[in-house]
Formats: sequence, C-alpha cells, structure tokens
Amino acid sequence: MLTVALDYRPALFQGFGIGRYVRNLVPALLDADPELQLRLYGVFWRNRKEVLAAHEWPDPQRAEFCGAPIPARLIPLLGRVLPISARTFTGPFDLFHDTDYAVTPVRGAPRIATLYDTAYLRDRGFVSETQSRHMHEIVRNLVKGVSRVITISEFAKQDLVEAFDLDPERVSVTYLGVDPVFHKEHSADEVAAALDAYGLTPPYCMYLGTLEPRKNLVRLVRAFARMLEIAPEQHLVLIGRKGWAHERVFGMVEELGIGDHVRWLGQVPDQDAALLLKGAAVMAYPSLYEGFGLPALEGMAAGVPVLSSDSHALREVCGDGALLVDPHDEDAIYEGLRMLALDRGEAHEIAERGRRRAQKFTWAACGQATATAYRAALEGV
Repeated sequence: MLTVALDYRPALFQGFGIGRYVRNLVPALLDADPELQLRLYGVFWRNRKEVLAAHEWPDPQRAEFCGAPIPARLIPLLGRVLPISARTFTGPFDLFHDTDYAVTPVRGAPRIATLYDTAYLRDRGFVSETQSRHMHEIVRNLVKGVSRVITISEFAKQDLVEAFDLDPERVSVTYLGVDPVFHKEHSADEVAAALDAYGLTPPYCMYLGTLEPRKNLVRLVRAFARMLEIAPEQHLVLIGRKGWAHERVFGMVEELGIGDHVRWLGQVPDQDAALLLKGAAVMAYPSLYEGFGLPALEGMAAGVPVLSSDSHALREVCGDGALLVDPHDEDAIYEGLRMLALDRGEAHEIAERGRRRAQKFTWAACGQATATAYRAALEGV
C-alpha cells in the first residue's frame, strides 16, 4: 500500500484552474492505483461547516479527509516554533503532494509538487510586482524541498526547468483531462432552458476563465467591437471570477460603448458552463500565456468552434482542433472571430476536429501518470 497526503483545499474553494485539477485528480488516482490510499489535507477556517457540508466527496474508504478548523496561514508560522506539520493532522503518510503553492510543513517524508506554469515571473507582467515576488519565493522554496515536480504540459516543463534550474529527469508531465460534463450531448431544449435561465439570446461568443491581463481580454473586447460593425446581433459572454486588474476589461467595454452587447456572468457551475458553451457561436480563448489552457479544451469537447492562441501550451494542447491566431495581433483575433461566427461551414469543420482531439485528454490518463510520478518520487528515480 502507498499512502499519499494531498493538499485538497483547492477542490473546496476554487471553481476553475487548480480547484478543477484537484477535484478531478483524486478519483482518477484512486482508479489508477488500487493500492493507493489518500489523506486529503484540509486545514482551514473560513466557512468551514458550510464548505464541507456542500462538497461532493470521493470514496471515503480510500480518500480520508483530514484537517482542523485553524486558519491555514498559521500552520507554517506555528511550524517554525512547534513540532507541527502535515502529519499532525493527517497521521502517517509516505509522500506529500503540494497542489497549490502552499508550503505546508512536512517532516520525515518526501514531497512532490504540481507547478502549473511561470506566469508569475516578473518579466511576464501578468501579476502585480508584490504577487510576483511572493510567488517566486514560494516556488523557489518548494522546488528545494521536493523529490519530483509534476507539471501539465511539455511547454510548462521547459519553462520551469529554465526558470528554476530543475533537472528535467525529475519533472513529470501529466496532461489534464476534460470533465465528462463537457462531452455530454444535450438536447436543444436543454440548451434553450439554460440560455433562458441566464437571460442570454443567441448568437453570442463566449469566454471561459478568470478575468485577468494574461487572458488577453482587452484585445478580445476590441476585436469583438469591430465585429459588431458587420454583425450587430452578436453578444460577448464572459464567464469566470474577477482576477488581478480585471477592471481593464470592463473599462474597455465602457470606453467602446458596447455595454449592451457584453455580459459578465461571474462563476457558474460546470454543468451550466457546458450548456452555455453548446449555445455559443464561438468560444474565444486568445490567452497570452498558458501552462495548459483547459478552458479551450473544454470548449472543444463541447463541440463549439474554438479561437485560441498559436503559441505556448495552447498550440501543444489544441493542435488542429481550434483556430489558432497570434494573440498579440488584434486583426488576427478579429478575423478569427468573424470567420467562426459568420462562416458556419468552416466553423463546423473546426468544431468537429476539436471534439475529436479533446477526447484524447482524460482524467484517467492524468491519474495514471500522476500515480507513476508518485512511485518515481519514492524510488528516487
């Protein structure tokens, strides 16, 4: 038997990104390795009772939740003066898996960390100076203490190896998967009901993800405004939480005077996001930088034509399943939107290629690759 303690807190608090990764990884790990037992580390204070009661838990016989009602930020501080570590809350384990850039004290056992990208590096300009320094310090400390690093694309592996002088032989790539909810077929009536519930009227282009500078939403909004000149019936629907500098997006919408054509829905449940994707004319994800780009893949799985970026991990992940353009070229984004929204023959062909490609990315494969990385970390390979 192998017992792994895994930081499960992202699964409880984050709808997109790391939270989605952890939520899907845990059951995939249990399926991949029948000898694996998980201890789900969950030390936190905020809204604890409500969060735990609302969560849909994996198999409790093999994935035991372990935690305490203590503010998470206190644990590293207490660990400096008291013999407190992850084991205090989880009991014995063979390996600890960091999933969310939180340097939990771990004593007497090896650890492995998932690092997703290097978007926080200072020269990227995608986060504040303060956040950049904070994240760089966290990652620098993490890589010092781990036996192996997991990342989510070959592009991200190369970036991490170069940025932190890692041994590439000790970096495992575990591609992410697509939740089956995005592959599921829905009737026209189900899609129409979802659109009605959110007050949406086709045709619309849709973005899925955090509202932040690296997602390139200001250029997307400008390109969409140009498309309104030839297709005034179109709308742009933004789904996701507000991130750093999100006000730039809403400021551009106001500056261009297109507020009547742009809707921000905030975060929505995955099943609703899948239905809204299926009602979209285009899924636009022209991000400037990604370690993987899961929303683009989810759009492809849903069968909607996807416009994305011909660079970094998105080229690796999307392949020929999306229309890839230079994310720095506003003209290219505009032409891509126009073609996919208005040339339905071309859009259909791209959507079909995207659906086929998305089927290659599964959480089962991610779970198997992660279980293999666990064994390699313990064996010192």
